[in-house]
Amino acid sequence: MKRIAPLFAIAPALAIAACSETDSLQDNGIETTEASEPVMANGVEALETIDAGLSVGEIAPLEAIFNTGEGETTLAGILEKGPAVLVFTRSVEWCPFCQTQLKGINAVVGDLAARGFKLYGVSYDSIESQDRFSKNQMLEYQMLSDESSTVIDAFGLRDPQYTEGKAVGVPYASVVVIDKDGKITAKSVSGDYKKRPTNDQLLAIIDAI
Repeated sequence: MKRIAPLFAIAPALAIAACSETDSLQDNGIETTEASEPVMANGVEALETIDAGLSVGEIAPLEAIFNTGEGETTLAGILEKGPAVLVFTRSVEWCPFCQTQLKGINAVVGDLAARGFKLYGVSYDSIESQDRFSKNQMLEYQMLSDESSTVIDAFGLRDPQYTEGKAVGVPYASVVVIDKDGKITAKSVSGDYKKRPTNDQLLAIIDAI
């Protein structure tokens, strides 16, 4: 996969924070990891991403179907509620980096809402697994289930390094911002699943649009 330069076009002041498995936290029986935040003169380190998935300016797969606790919904149906920030993550069950990220972004639901965006988490986990995690962590945003990885594939975000085992079908750790008309207005795709945007960096993606 070709690497590209720091993503100034999407977020000039954007960084990815590395999670350390040695600095684990215990919360509700889930092992999580604490992120460090590298800083540059402009406040945050520039983001290095990989060139994967649909490009900024393209229309997202509006007919893609997610499963939720309330039943099936399309991406078009989700966007009827307003512009969306989709956080694609590997698993709520076995990935501590994902658990940390999903728990942490709970703190910016209000900040995103103030900017006109609704936050969603996306993983290939079952609805039951997602619901259990959401309740345990008291998430204030909705998780969307893509057990077949059909939506992940429609966005072009499947991590191809996994050809066997439980990780087959997981996405790259990604953030995709979509306006109400379905156009992708910003994205961040990390080639290293251990590195995810901090909350400030996530908001920087939105503020740079």
